[in-house]
Amino acid sequence: MRKLLAGLVAVGVSVSLSGCGTDMGTEPTTSAGATSAATTTSAGTERPNISGPNKTINDYITENKIAETPFKPNEPGTPDFDFPFPPGWSSAGDKTPAWAYGAIVYDQPADPADPPAIIAIASKLAGNVEAGKILEYAPGMLKNLPDYQSVMDPEKSTLGGFDAVRSAGTYTHNGEARVIAQKTVVIPGNDALFVLQLNADAPEGEKDVVVDAAAIIDEQTKITP
Repeated sequence: MRKLLAGLVAVGVSVSLSGCGTDMGTEPTTSAGATSAATTTSAGTERPNISGPNKTINDYITENKIAETPFKPNEPGTPDFDFPFPPGWSSAGDKTPAWAYGAIVYDQPADPADPPAIIAIASKLAGNVEAGKILEYAPGMLKNLPDYQSVMDPEKSTLGGFDAVRSAGTYTHNGEARVIAQKTVVIPGNDALFVLQLNADAPEGEKDVVVDAAAIIDEQTKITP
């Protein structure tokens, strides 16, 4: 988890989950109010980003002066995410990033200092926002990673009955090959668009661990707007 978070933050990557509705999101809630027609996240909860030749969700939000408000489990007026808890995984606890909805880690990693992890980000977007554009630009973050090589080209999908896009590949961090998989889901609201982004990251040799966990999540997740 330590290496994963260092990579996600130091490399600048925007980060794929939660258990039993709120199990992955048991950290204290921190909110960031949208007070202007621009991205309005605070330093403690801001979605990480990586710049590069490929356009990202963050770029789209900034260019269109969209107000982004991160949210945590059980906040009024936000969707309810009921995720299964994959066997062999547990909450990241106090290692969960402040900007994340929640995080889980694999309990039997090859390196205890670097376990496979799945991190969720949830945001409310208000303003001139199109769901199709969010899904279009979501894969840009992965493509901007160092030495990124796709193992799954971006493809349309669903999660809990809502439109999504998923992609996966390998990249290099501190000279080590890693695998990362991402799924971005859009949930229309009455006056906003809610976005859930799920990212799984692991040393390349443990890719099967996250593949198995992702399959369970895909099959059993329920989303209530």
